[in-house]
Amino acid sequence: MSNVELSINRRTEALILRYEHDRPVIEDAARQTLTREGLEGYRDVASAVLHPYDERLSVRSLRGEAWAGAFLENERFASALIGKEKELGLDHLPVYLFGCAPLELMLHLASCLPRRRLRVYQQSGSGEWSLGFDRTMAAASEDFLEVEGLPKAKQGGSGVVALVVEVTRAIGDQALEAFRRKHGANLLAEVRVRPVRGPGPAAIQSPAEVSRAAEQLRGVLGDLHEQLGGATSVLLAMDCPGSFAAALGTAVNVNTQLPLWLHHYDADRRQYLLVQEMKAGRAAPLAVEYTTAQFAVAAKVLSEVRKVHQELVSWLSEPAQQDLLSELSEQDRTHFVRGSVEDAPSTGPIEIYRHFEGKWGFDVGMLLALKELKDRVGSEDWKECVRLYMVHEVFHVQQGGLTSYTFSGSGRTGFVLEAADFDADAIAIEVALAWRKSKQEGTVAGDGETRTMERIIWNAMESLRMFEPETPIRTLSERRLRRYLIWMFQVCRLSALKLTSARGPAPKLERATVEIAGLKTSPDPFETYSQQRVDLLDVDLNDELITGVYFQRKLVRDPDRRWVKRVLEALSRWGEKPREDAQDEMRRLFEEFFNRHRELVQSR
Repeated sequence: MSNVELSINRRTEALILRYEHDRPVIEDAARQTLTREGLEGYRDVASAVLHPYDERLSVRSLRGEAWAGAFLENERFASALIGKEKELGLDHLPVYLFGCAPLELMLHLASCLPRRRLRVYQQSGSGEWSLGFDRTMAAASEDFLEVEGLPKAKQGGSGVVALVVEVTRAIGDQALEAFRRKHGANLLAEVRVRPVRGPGPAAIQSPAEVSRAAEQLRGVLGDLHEQLGGATSVLLAMDCPGSFAAALGTAVNVNTQLPLWLHHYDADRRQYLLVQEMKAGRAAPLAVEYTTAQFAVAAKVLSEVRKVHQELVSWLSEPAQQDLLSELSEQDRTHFVRGSVEDAPSTGPIEIYRHFEGKWGFDVGMLLALKELKDRVGSEDWKECVRLYMVHEVFHVQQGGLTSYTFSGSGRTGFVLEAADFDADAIAIEVALAWRKSKQEGTVAGDGETRTMERIIWNAMESLRMFEPETPIRTLSERRLRRYLIWMFQVCRLSALKLTSARGPAPKLERATVEIAGLKTSPDPFETYSQQRVDLLDVDLNDELITGVYFQRKLVRDPDRRWVKRVLEALSRWGEKPREDAQDEMRRLFEEFFNRHRELVQSR
């Protein structure tokens, strides 16, 4: 997924947007097109590329649900543009869109640009560009579209509605048959929309007709919402020019219409694939405006983070600690111990750790979250949380800066990323234990290593919780849920073991696999690759739920679904309770589990 560069300034009067999913868009060709139309094509007209063309990154080759990153890219562009305009004091720059992209992405991109002048250009087979749609253009007086199958009055029942837009080719029979096969009796209505003069390559004769079509389609979507009260969504399939799809995007309003499920026809597989659901509340995080007071708090937290970092790298530079960094290459160790923290908080997205510069960056939002974490856990534990976080991130350097966004090969469930995260967490905990032995020897001796490691892992879980934006936590990706389950298992097991090994060395952290099978899931619209989410507060006790643990070559399967419900509720409401109460509740729950499976708490 690419980040669009917005080189606009206070003098900028318009933006050329070259959308290059399918092929390159030549900037000079776009500027010359504007000039031929009598518009200013050069002076104070900026140009940007959204999704620079790369045949290796063709979204058309992906599974339907794996298109999420391309839609998120559209939303982030719109957010960045709004943020830049506010920063410069500009008011909704006109956007001239030259798009070579799948219809569904053209529609979605236009829907992300409401309340601004939008001109969409269409490329002919000879490569020439011409105006296809202008949002400000007066619509043709006569209807361009004829509509078939739209209910004339309110209709009962619950289910979904099929909407087929066929402008360039007649696709209705094929698309509707695909929807019937998949949705059967759940299909409430079948609506076909086509030009009055019939579908065909020359069906559109002027941009004014496209403006009229957009008005008509807005009416169709409104009528579907009004007449079919039991409908849950509209299934959309279309065959039309890209500029027409963008025009349809300007007619979409997810806050007043039914959710819209965009389907793409995959010619190789000969099937319609669901690639995106457009609905109310689904949007990328917009650029956030922070107050002066918030920025000041963030700057103070950043100063404290910088001190923690300096203390950590100074300690790790000592000969006695060299073995702790043995998992890193010599080059990685050098960059880490010579690294530094940026001087000021970032007000926008920033790379957390730039390896070759050894630079740490923190945005205002994360620093404010760190402030909340400090208020919850106290100063000393907070410093440990920061150290745990930094060592974890540096460990990922040797995996190419692995994150959920840079390793889409981890697929639907993310087991590869999960394994790498365990190792990064384990190394960070090992470093934290060594720090405590070095700096707080008396405390470690008094508590015992096992109890000390238990305290460290609870801090690691508090750090992990910091990245969940909601309280209570309602949903988690399957991958992230398993990470919580693994460390809750580890820390509660240590709590059980310390009763028999209070003064001995802490047991070595061994990899565990923990999952709950049978939970209801739904596609995660915020991930850039195929991922499922779990609603922690929507556990149905009528479902068969199995907790599986594989540890030290032992496999246990536990069918207690009420235990699952209680564990997920406790995790969801973690931040609502004092941390000691939250920890005690989780310990008691896992004590029940270990009482049923004592082999998991027997030391080898």
